[in-house]
Amino acid sequence: MTHGNLRIVVCGTAGGVGTTTLTAILFDQLSKLSPSVPSLADHSSGSVGARLPRGDDAATIDSGLVLHDLGPHALGEGLDLLESPSIIAVIATANTPLGFAAADELLSAVRERYGQSGLARVTVVAMGTRGRFRTKRLTEALHLTYGRGIASVIRHDVSLAGGGRIPVHRLAKRTVTACDLLGRRVLASAAHHRR
Repeated sequence: MTHGNLRIVVCGTAGGVGTTTLTAILFDQLSKLSPSVPSLADHSSGSVGARLPRGDDAATIDSGLVLHDLGPHALGEGLDLLESPSIIAVIATANTPLGFAAADELLSAVRERYGQSGLARVTVVAMGTRGRFRTKRLTEALHLTYGRGIASVIRHDVSLAGGGRIPVHRLAKRTVTACDLLGRRVLASAAHHRR
């Protein structure tokens, strides 16, 4: 699948919310769902490659689709990049009340600056953390305020918490399901915005 020049920017509402892990998950998902794999751009000088579940060897690189780990810069550079219609933003936030408040602040800024067309190119992923936080109502509140499908949750999974390659064979079934759904959503968004 050739995407023209499309860039998927993964950025976080804060440091340590899982942008590198989320970028690795998306790379793996897009590689499985498409005959070619995206090019990688990494804010942290190559740590994404170390997280990739199946490695970063690829027969066919789609240079028109760049997956960019921007790090914790969602409210700054991430917001500015959305000015280009060829940017899709995947925002990582913590699956906590504070994480959802940060996501709400960012989505409000996107809507104020770019309207519904900007929101259509944003997906928020609440990354699981240790502890028991009740966020179902917070997820629903984001859906009601900004649109259905704006947010998804990847619950805490010990296999995602460690360093090094993501051990796909150890991921919980709910994590695999959430990652598959996220990959399909981002790929559909990419296809829609390339038309």
